[in-house]
Amino acid sequence: MNLDNITILVKFFLAIGIFWLILASDNPVMAQSLKDTLLLQPVQIIGKKVPKDFNETRTEIDSMALAKSSMVRLSELLSQNTPIFIKEYGRGAMATASFRGTAPSHTKVTWNGLELNSPMLGMVDFSLIPVYFTDDVKLLHGSSSMSESAGALGGTILLENSADWNNTLSGKLLSGIGSYQTLDEYAQFNVGNRKFQSKSAFFYNASQNDFKFLNKLNAELDPLTGNYIYHTDRNKNADYLNYGFLQEIYFQAGSNQSFSLKTWLQHNERSIPQLLTNESDASANINRQTENALRSVAEWKRFGPHSRLSVQSALNLQNSAYRLENRVSGAPNQVVIDADAKILSLLNKLSYRYQLNNLTTLVTGLDANLHKVVSGNHQSSAQLTGYNKIRTENSLFGELESKFNLNWSAVFLLREELINFKHQALLPLLRISYRPNPDKPLVLTGSIAGNSHPPTLNDLYYIPGGNPNLKSEKGRQIDLGSKSDFPAGNHRLHTGISLFYSNVNNWIIWLPTFQGYWEPKNIEKVVSSGVEANVGLNGNFRSIRYDLKGNYAFTRTVNLSENDPAYGKQLPYIPKNSANLNLHLSYSQVYFDWMWNYYSKRFTTTANSQETISDYLYPYFMNNLQVGSTFPVGTNKLTAECKVLNIFNEDYRTVLQRPMPGRNFQFVLRYDF
Repeated sequence: MNLDNITILVKFFLAIGIFWLILASDNPVMAQSLKDTLLLQPVQIIGKKVPKDFNETRTEIDSMALAKSSMVRLSELLSQNTPIFIKEYGRGAMATASFRGTAPSHTKVTWNGLELNSPMLGMVDFSLIPVYFTDDVKLLHGSSSMSESAGALGGTILLENSADWNNTLSGKLLSGIGSYQTLDEYAQFNVGNRKFQSKSAFFYNASQNDFKFLNKLNAELDPLTGNYIYHTDRNKNADYLNYGFLQEIYFQAGSNQSFSLKTWLQHNERSIPQLLTNESDASANINRQTENALRSVAEWKRFGPHSRLSVQSALNLQNSAYRLENRVSGAPNQVVIDADAKILSLLNKLSYRYQLNNLTTLVTGLDANLHKVVSGNHQSSAQLTGYNKIRTENSLFGELESKFNLNWSAVFLLREELINFKHQALLPLLRISYRPNPDKPLVLTGSIAGNSHPPTLNDLYYIPGGNPNLKSEKGRQIDLGSKSDFPAGNHRLHTGISLFYSNVNNWIIWLPTFQGYWEPKNIEKVVSSGVEANVGLNGNFRSIRYDLKGNYAFTRTVNLSENDPAYGKQLPYIPKNSANLNLHLSYSQVYFDWMWNYYSKRFTTTANSQETISDYLYPYFMNNLQVGSTFPVGTNKLTAECKVLNIFNEDYRTVLQRPMPGRNFQFVLRYDF
């Protein structure tokens, strides 16, 4: 490690030292000691929440949707319940998000405060996050994410786990079997009391993933008719295996302090099938990708009569490997690529909330994060095969929340961003909320904010192709929205609509070069604008309970760089229109779910050409059904469920040359105790 790296590490640990100096201080304003207060029996700690008027543009996936999606990946949950477009490279393969028409690296994902975005790629693979391992999923749209961090030009997805302080002993077991030799197993065991809670969970997911599909990119020409003959292929070398363990510990120290520790271990491995245009046999281009991850978050909270202090420290370790080889008859396999990457992230966060009076709250916070990446290709003949880099990221923010009267409220936030202790951006946010009638559930909001997203380490240093001259993306975001919630007897109607506009300078995009590899470059100007709308209707109709939810998004993300051949064109793989609809019906112990998705045409090139079948992806509709019933077993319950996915056997793609399965099935048994 050279002298510069040592200097950076010293500065980083000095920043951490500030955390513990603040923590150790006995400042009465910070701690709000309760030494003179008579303590009663231990009670559940509930922090004061910000008034609903401050809740910006957000989507909360309800507990029922989480329960019925417990055995799916996060990518499926989001595509079925939110306006986010999920780009899947195949069943069980990488899945990335486009939030409000932005790039995958513009969507931040946090798990109990720990950011899951890779410092190498900047993105998150949603196919590797099991819904089993989270209790709550929230989306912060656009500038609403500034309260969590900068850089999320599209938005932030919050995954949270929590304790049930009323629990003494409980758990659940799930077992599923599906098409293509797919197995799903999940177990959770919870034990505790009013002062201590422990939650232990394990999951296992594996599949041969060898579905059949009609290959329309590799055809023969019939010499008699002149028509193309398409062959049915099998998705070979596409198996995957995932398993993991999650341990959560919660402890309440008296009535004003709490501590939690959450540790998540996971192993993933999968083969990557050949492209649809590949005409070589099954012994060529054998791909295998593996990843091991350890994530751990410790959090301490202290509550005062008017304050809340929170300190978090987190560790994120990821070791990944990729191997490409060809099988040679009678000889050892020929290894083409043998690459690996080791990522170490240390993340620390301090936040302090103080309620000045009933109408005004002050929030301040500090983030001190360090990332170290070592990557390389052991089979490369080039002298330079990877990179070894350390980067620190620090953020300091202050936020003032004020409710002027029953109608008007506002939030002002200012955030300072530093990389390697050098100033990057000073980012403001102003949000105003208006409630026309305090007795009516209608809220109007408007916000304007600045945002900044730095290049990832791969953007800067990847070999070949990394561009150390890249500039940080700078954005200006405007949001206007309204939401309402109206009860009507046994029914309730919820509606929400949001208009957004984002002007991003120096947008980073990877494009092919004449040298035969891809390289990132800055696009002068990209504008993303559109509308998001959601509606929900639920209630009872005689003995039937119903819940209907829908989302729609119109997104226009265009290149507005002067003198660029792609001027005015929609960016690749971003649909202009997307929608989903979910209907849940239940009668006695029987329930029925219908899930519908729609995505419009997506271009595969910046030119938006439509000359060949490879220039764009057809729009598609997706329909899934789920039927189940619950049976009492003493004081416990057993649930049996059947799922039919892609009911109408739709032939679709979300990424060019990556097939998706037709109609398939899954059967699930769940036991709750």
